[in-house]
Amino acid sequence: MNDISAPSETLAASAAGDTLTTQVYERMRDDIILAKLSPGQKLTMELLKETYDVGMTPLREALYQLSSSMLVTVENRRGFRVAPVSPVHLAEVIRAREEVETILLRIAFENADVAWETRIVAAYHTLMRASGAKPNHGPYTSGWEAAHSSFHFALLSAARQPMLEEFHRSLWDHCARYRNLAYPGRVPVSTVFDGHQQLMDAAIARDAELGCVLLRRHINLATSHIMGAMFPAVAAPAINPA
Repeated sequence: MNDISAPSETLAASAAGDTLTTQVYERMRDDIILAKLSPGQKLTMELLKETYDVGMTPLREALYQLSSSMLVTVENRRGFRVAPVSPVHLAEVIRAREEVETILLRIAFENADVAWETRIVAAYHTLMRASGAKPNHGPYTSGWEAAHSSFHFALLSAARQPMLEEFHRSLWDHCARYRNLAYPGRVPVSTVFDGHQQLMDAAIARDAELGCVLLRRHINLATSHIMGAMFPAVAAPAINPA
């Protein structure tokens, strides 16, 4: 009996460990995205054990998962740091997000059905409630972040492209992090938020071309203001050309 039950116990222990690692990973990821952990901040095991109240093993596993999505950097023999930020990295992330998200949206339009429309409308109303039916003035909460991502992911949900969607989710996390760093109490431009209703309307109208144009505009408009808030010396020529 002992020989038979041992594998089950091992599997249960492994599953519990995986669950704990996932929980720690998600909490640390959210803290990085919400800018509670600063760019370049050293992530010592002492600090992390105190903050997340877990042992070394789940912490290390979570950190390596975060490093694979480039939210954390691994320093040879010196531990981990929150990934730095730069205008070059922001531009790279946004360009990749724009291309990948537009591809997914176009495929979603090809697979459009009533269930897809319903998900989008429901996600839009949730987003409006999370922001008080007006532009969210920051700093952004985890509730607003969840509602915002749910709306954009609902737009893409009919694409059914798991590999692209996984890559897009990583890009999304980086974009969200820059947004939270850019608007710690500052007021973003309302036209960025108007784009959500326009995207919903295009989806309901099944207008793929308009939807893709609106999405690119939405992403680029948001990016220009984030770039201007975080890196004014870089953004100034692009926003106010001579």
